[in-house]
Amino acid sequence: MHKTDPVTVAVFERLVPDDLRALPGQMFGHPCAFVFGQMFLGTHGRCVVFRLGEDRAKALAVPPVTAFEPVAGRPWRDYVQVPHDALAEDALQALAREALEFTAKLPPKAAKAPRKPKA
Repeated sequence: MHKTDPVTVAVFERLVPDDLRALPGQMFGHPCAFVFGQMFLGTHGRCVVFRLGEDRAKALAVPPVTAFEPVAGRPWRDYVQVPHDALAEDALQALAREALEFTAKLPPKAAKAPRKPKA
């Protein structure tokens, strides 16, 4: 996976909605934000990643917005990615808010069972 550059991290931090449900974290070493255990906003290389649902993601996937495919041939169908400098920040903030609201309606992610200690 592409390491997130510092400028993208700074943009990402400004995009996280000021909402008590939005919790910062990391996934695969990349800064992300979660709602009810589900990632709704993240970073990848020079891009910000938004979870908007499969239909909305398909509708928006017109450059500079593209489908999020962190590994070639393995797209995350609910997600789009946008280079951090390709759209005005208010447009990115609107996508971040939309991603939060969409993802908040999904079932909460089930907690993982604790690992058994090695013998």
